[in-house]
Amino acid sequence: MIKKPFLLLYILFSCISNAQEEKNFNIRYQNYLKGDIHFIANSIIGKKSGKNANEPYNKTNSNAKLNDQVDMVYIDIDQDPETFSSSSAILEPIHPNDKVIFAGLYWCATFPDRNNAIQPINKISIKTPQSENYLTIEGSILYDSKEHNKHTTNTPYLCFSDITNQIKKNPWGTYTVANIQASQEKIEGGSAAGWVLYVIYESDSKPYHIISLYDGFSYIYNKPVEINFKEFITPKTGKIIPKLTVAALEGDLNIEGDNLRINTPNTKKWFYISNSLRDGQNIFNSKITHYNADFTKRTPASLNTLGYDVFLDKIQTKELSFSDIDQVNLKISSLGDKFYVTNIGFSIEIDEDFARKKIDSTSSNTHPITQNNLQISKQKKILNPIDTDTTHKTIIKLPSTKNNRKPKEIKTYLFNSTVAPEGYYIIANAYQNIHYAHDFANKINSKTIQPFIFKNPDNQLYYLSLKHYKSQTAAEKAYYNNINNTYFQEYWIAKIQHPNTPLQTSYKNKTRFEKEISTIKINKSNTILKQGYYLVSNVFEIPTNATKYVTFLKKQGLKASFFINPINNYYYTYLKYYTDLEKIKADYSSNYNNLFFDEYWIMQVTLE
Repeated sequence: MIKKPFLLLYILFSCISNAQEEKNFNIRYQNYLKGDIHFIANSIIGKKSGKNANEPYNKTNSNAKLNDQVDMVYIDIDQDPETFSSSSAILEPIHPNDKVIFAGLYWCATFPDRNNAIQPINKISIKTPQSENYLTIEGSILYDSKEHNKHTTNTPYLCFSDITNQIKKNPWGTYTVANIQASQEKIEGGSAAGWVLYVIYESDSKPYHIISLYDGFSYIYNKPVEINFKEFITPKTGKIIPKLTVAALEGDLNIEGDNLRINTPNTKKWFYISNSLRDGQNIFNSKITHYNADFTKRTPASLNTLGYDVFLDKIQTKELSFSDIDQVNLKISSLGDKFYVTNIGFSIEIDEDFARKKIDSTSSNTHPITQNNLQISKQKKILNPIDTDTTHKTIIKLPSTKNNRKPKEIKTYLFNSTVAPEGYYIIANAYQNIHYAHDFANKINSKTIQPFIFKNPDNQLYYLSLKHYKSQTAAEKAYYNNINNTYFQEYWIAKIQHPNTPLQTSYKNKTRFEKEISTIKINKSNTILKQGYYLVSNVFEIPTNATKYVTFLKKQGLKASFFINPINNYYYTYLKYYTDLEKIKADYSSNYNNLFFDEYWIMQVTLE
């Protein structure tokens, strides 16, 4: 964490008008500091050459085909059988002693054929300079057109993960990003996919800047998107050169009409942004560039990325002066090429006295402004990592902190007693090969960590549990305190229940503790669920287990049922549906009129 005070502002530093946003742009990170913004990036699919697209594709003349005219396949450079796609890039410091204070990883792709999905789109792998092996990442889904029934032909999506803690000790070197899923067939508009790692760095070699990184998802065609960068004052004299970075999906090399324009309060005229590699009327042309040069420190270093664009450029025009101003306006538009903008970053030198006053006025704050776009707001039970993770490579130790665990949903498994005793298990990972599970168990075995390995009969994977608890309360306490501050890698809680185990007959003379109501927002066109409240007792990934459990509850005289959550496709068993919040709260507190004493919680479903 940076030792200087950060600026936490509660106002939005930009406004967006006339936009066609599928998801509005929001500030992901914003700060005043001596430093700047940088990125590395690469595509993840390309023109087929043999079995893959590992060879750079460098055709950039007017005869170069579009991505919907060539056979597109995964790039996969690492020769690792556990990855199906992979590409790399090298991050180097701009100045000696640069310090990375924020690192945000984004990945996006067109992916219409979700029936062939290997894993959730927000799950990928990354190998960093700080790690010898792959780290499994489960990011946030910032936008998925499948959930909104839009762009059904190519079905693009965008995901994000803050990996600052995983790389800040040793950020410089090669990054390999793997297992990003994308379409490979010829589709209307073309297949495209890639990743970008944005870093904000602190440097004594730089003057004070305001640095802003936005993310969203905007379809650009016909109507422009305008963004106004505000809340700064530049020096009154001197040559001020702002920097702009934009990432986009589906920009085509030989389709023109896409452009970026800029102005300031001093002039009403809009000026086109361009350089020697990016024409003012074809700014998104399937390239990854730093200023006036192709970014080639990546593998493969294709000069034509066939539909994935990222650039960082200095804004220099003879007509505009950026000294003594407090606003810069950006307009993105197109009358030809159709594409999706996913990221916008802006950096400009600011007046030093202004910067110091801003920092001093917020010296009590400890974090810069950030925006986390969470899809589901829940209680202690929320989406857990994928249990089908087969990698044996997640061995990166996370920082020691008691409060960095995010709530994750506890899923229930119906296993016979021969698999594992009933209770709650903190699961570190799942393996295809039991030897890897034993190797890791031997490394972490201690008085506090008591590894236990069991085989999941549903998927034939070997689960490594760190510790077993009889009650959910004890398991959740251990989850949030990092098992008494002894284990800081990723894990999740799994509940194991034996089929036909009798229900509890009392709640041990204790009243139920009130829990935060879990809330999910669903597009009404994507579900048959009714809006209201559900008294949920379990979550299952396997549909037959949900059916078995509901049948079991009905035999106990309960009118139970289940529904499918379209956001994660898990099966939620519930005791009753309600439209009255006070009624469900009363039934929750009374152990469902003294009929049900196992764990349950209230879930609210809102239809949009």
